[in-house]
Amino acid sequence: MGGLTSSWAFSQDRRMTEDPGTTKMPLRASRADLPTMLADALREQILSGELAAGDKLPTERAFCERYDVSRAVVREAVSRLRHEGLLSSRQGVGVFVSAPDKNRFLSITEEQMSQPEDFRHLYQVRNILESQTARLAAQFRSEQDLAKLRALIDDMESETASPESYIEADFGFHRALAAASQNPFLVLFISYIDQTLKNSIALAIDKQIFEETTKIAAQEHQVILDCVEAQDEQGACDAMTRHLVGSSERLGLAS
Repeated sequence: MGGLTSSWAFSQDRRMTEDPGTTKMPLRASRADLPTMLADALREQILSGELAAGDKLPTERAFCERYDVSRAVVREAVSRLRHEGLLSSRQGVGVFVSAPDKNRFLSITEEQMSQPEDFRHLYQVRNILESQTARLAAQFRSEQDLAKLRALIDDMESETASPESYIEADFGFHRALAAASQNPFLVLFISYIDQTLKNSIALAIDKQIFEETTKIAAQEHQVILDCVEAQDEQGACDAMTRHLVGSSERLGLAS
């Protein structure tokens, strides 16, 4: 997502705490880009679960010292993520991570997802969003985005994959594809919808022939990645549509 150096830095320091240590990891970019890089890196950590809901962020001073940025850069990055509903401030206490599935853009209750038709409707929304997200990812993806997508497909195809680890890699692929679109709002919406569907999909996969089902799905993800890598926007869009239609049929959600 966004700045390459910022993502690398945060991946080396995966769960930041109030004691960030002494090793500096300066961000390398023009001053105007620094808030975006810092916000992108933090957003990725939150949406991937590496920063969990309720975690307290380090102080401004700790951020400044670790990443060699000004307080203004830190405040701007934090402000953007508060606006997106991913961070919240508590007066006199600090800044905390909010759960992606409880952000203020969407609110889908358990009651609203109580019938099979509800999941079918949400899957239709997912198809609409993700097909166009794949198109944007094909246009804007970076080499780092491609490397992450390849790694997630490797995880899906691993001989040691369990239903749980497969599902994590599957949804990770869709979040990483959204990140490659360079549109943070798409990341938020898709992460929320996927989180809402995750438990039901896990139950459905449990009832299916795991190896056969996941092999087909992994192949569909590979076709999407091939199109994204080739910057084939229409091909990526069509491949995602075929994958989600096939997935909804396998899960018994096809209309």
